[in-house]
Order: sequence, then structure tokens, then C-alpha cells
Amino acid sequence: MDLDVIRVLIRAKLQNGRLPRNSEPRPVGYPGNGERCSACEEILTAARLMMAVTNNAMTFLFHGDCYLLWMDERPAPTS
Repeated sequence: MDLDVIRVLIRAKLQNGRLPRNSEPRPVGYPGNGERCSACEEILTAARLMMAVTNNAMTFLFHGDCYLLWMDERPAPTS
């Protein structure tokens, strides 16, 4: 999927609350597990790195590239 399309999906999911906006992610990387990416909704295959982010007892799974786009699109945490 095109990175610009994924960026638009991430922006929409941030606005409607389907992706966390103000969290301090502590990602953990694993091989993909066959589930869907929380950003692009494509399958996370074992051939690619999957980033897992837990926020308020929910876990969000991302492709490595999708994780970087999400980090870029969400606002910085406030203190």
C-alpha cells in the first residue's frame, strides 16, 4: 500500500479515536503474527517486523513503516 494512503488512514483513525493520540508508546518488535495492522489493515506476515504498542490495556499492532508514520502523525505527549 502507498505510504501517502497509509498516512491518510492514520490521520482518520487518530481523529475518530481508533488509534491512540496521546500515549507514550513503548514498542516491542516481533515477527508478524498473521493479524491485521492497526494502521493499514494489511496482514502482518512473519517476513516483516511487527511493532506492538500497548495503551490503556489495548494493544495496537503495526508494520514497522506504519508505526513510523503513526509516530509522525500523532501529536507529542504533553506533560
